[in-house]
Amino acid sequence: MFKISAEESSMLQRRLATEFVKAKMTKVRSLVKWYLWFNKSFTEQIMFKNNKQQLREIVKQHSAGEVNIQTELERMMTIEAEEIIRSFYDHTQGKRELQVLLQKSRGKDNILTMTGFDKKIKLKDMKKTWEFTRTWPMMIRLTETFFYILISQTQNIIYMSMIFSMYQNAGIISVVYPVSVFGYALLEETRPRKEFWDYVRVYTTFILFFKFIMNLSLFEEMMDSDDFKFMTGLLKIGIYEYKSMVDLTFYMMPEILIICFIMLNEIKLKLLGLYFQTEQEIEGVVEGIDRNIEKGDEEKVKMKKLQSSNMLMSVYFASLAEQQETIAEMSKIMKE
Repeated sequence: MFKISAEESSMLQRRLATEFVKAKMTKVRSLVKWYLWFNKSFTEQIMFKNNKQQLREIVKQHSAGEVNIQTELERMMTIEAEEIIRSFYDHTQGKRELQVLLQKSRGKDNILTMTGFDKKIKLKDMKKTWEFTRTWPMMIRLTETFFYILISQTQNIIYMSMIFSMYQNAGIISVVYPVSVFGYALLEETRPRKEFWDYVRVYTTFILFFKFIMNLSLFEEMMDSDDFKFMTGLLKIGIYEYKSMVDLTFYMMPEILIICFIMLNEIKLKLLGLYFQTEQEIEGVVEGIDRNIEKGDEEKVKMKKLQSSNMLMSVYFASLAEQQETIAEMSKIMKE
């Protein structure tokens, strides 16, 4: 019988814990599944991790190629599962049992089934997890998740508010919004740059003040005049007069939402480190390795990136002789 080292035993225990958590996740209540789905699908998980130890663990996982970030419930279940499995196998007799399991499994992923942990250990045996998944705590967590979604989806909320402004105003002053959304923002491969949000904020502030000023009593006579009504009906400017504060607030609501969520979006981008740079401008792991190989020569790194992604489009608009010369120069640079 072969022997396993302490490190191998620890790795196997973690694997058992991971498989155990996956098995238990399929048996939780619908409310818990909704909580997991909302967090996984609509929130930026990394933004809401404030524990230093957990952040270090995430860095280690990412360096090992594991990019999945656990939710609070998954992390809690994993910690409890590891403690339970450690109590079974973190001793001499337990290591012998693991050796037997490895021999029987022959490298297959059926060790959890062979141990029968998913049947032996119930959710009630995991005290913290059981308390977390009760109805009232889950309702609180879902409310918390709703705010996390608002923070994570600020960009999409701004786009919807811009379209809402076009619907609400139905005039020339709001045409800029759908053109900006569908003509630029959604066509960008990454997030729009900060200059785009600065432009939208300045324009929206101007529209908001303009709508407010035009609804002051000072301009009431002008707004009620036949000439103004004729011009607004002809040009569809999008400026209307409302007598009640409720109607006026609803009239200005799209612009208020745009400005509020742009400020929230800026805070989010700063937390993510994407306020001044987009995802493409931040150096990736492969680029960092290439820069190290090329001894800091950023031009060579850039050339290698363009060549590997086949995005050096200027080559294809040159003559055949120029293309051959450019390719030869690139090959020479790459060899050096």
